[in-house]
Amino acid sequence: MKDDKRLSRVERRKRELEQQEQEKSIQPDEQWMGEPSQQEHREQMSDQSEHPFLNESSREPAQSGSKKSKARRKQMPRIPSLSKRKTTRRKSNQATQPSKPSNPQKREVDSASKSPSKRKRKWKGKVALLLLIALLVAGYVATSPFTFLIMGSDARVGESLSGSRTDSLQLMEFVPRSRTVQNVSIPRDTYTPIPCEPDREGDKITHAFAYGGAECTIGAVEELTDASVDGQVVITFESFMELIDLIGGVNVTATHSFSEKGFNQTYEYTEGVSYAMDGDMALAYARHRKTDTDGARSNRQTEVMTAVAEKLASPSGWTKIPATYRFMKEEMGLEMNVLQMASVGLTMISNPEVNKMQVEGQDAYINDIYYYEPLEESVQAIRDALDLSIWGTVR
Repeated sequence: MKDDKRLSRVERRKRELEQQEQEKSIQPDEQWMGEPSQQEHREQMSDQSEHPFLNESSREPAQSGSKKSKARRKQMPRIPSLSKRKTTRRKSNQATQPSKPSNPQKREVDSASKSPSKRKRKWKGKVALLLLIALLVAGYVATSPFTFLIMGSDARVGESLSGSRTDSLQLMEFVPRSRTVQNVSIPRDTYTPIPCEPDREGDKITHAFAYGGAECTIGAVEELTDASVDGQVVITFESFMELIDLIGGVNVTATHSFSEKGFNQTYEYTEGVSYAMDGDMALAYARHRKTDTDGARSNRQTEVMTAVAEKLASPSGWTKIPATYRFMKEEMGLEMNVLQMASVGLTMISNPEVNKMQVEGQDAYINDIYYYEPLEESVQAIRDALDLSIWGTVR
């Protein structure tokens, strides 16, 4: 301590500076990387101001310290500035931007994957629209008036249909929306023009089938009633019995008391009594005409055919419709499509009001041949009754 006191002030200052330099080397990088602290700077400035001759000696350690700090700064990694970071981010964004063209590809793939679904939806929509239109058209046709001609041939069992005559003619118009059935009975001897007999003014309508078959008969009926026939069927005695047996028989209430011989036995009918008839009994009931008029026989035939329609329209007869349709198509020459059958079925299910009409006329002899000459008033009334709109009203 004494030696320290003996030292000059300058030497003590040198030692202090050396100690400071050593302390600086021990301090963290943040201290030796930066500039001296404010307190040290003040001390240096005060010392230098007091001893100006120490500036030269103090420059060397300061310069050496600065050199060391510069060397250390060179060794330390450089931290990029904010501006550089921004540029690097922009560059990185720019570098990632080329990957964006993949997005349109994905969009194309997505659109390609979505386009079939859209097409399917459009296709389903179109199909649904077409089905709706078809249903509307089918409903309109099925509920439109339908005119049907029933031709009963007088061909016996085992006889050929060709050359036979029509024993009965029933023109039936079904009107589903008004729940009505117009039933026109045409006597077999009715005098009227025949399309297949152009050389004659008229003939018995029953001869039309013998000369030109069903087509000629339809033409004669249309000429007489001024109606358009939409469907037809030809019934013989044999096919009539087979049809009744096929559907399991019919229930008919007799409107007249009489007896009639069938193929199997003689049947007794009492007016007002209901009978469960098989094919033979129903045929005997429908063909009787000895004790009453030809018009009454036509009414009985209508009663039997109405009973057939009611049987098929009932829940118990629904299962028999396909077999009945095939039989009538093959054996009776039925001409009726599905929509027309629906029109008949809808009308019969609704418990329709049956308006029975008959061509009224008078007996006449032309060239000594008997004819049933129709009255103009009766024919015109029938034409007006058959000229109905879709709602069942007169046009």
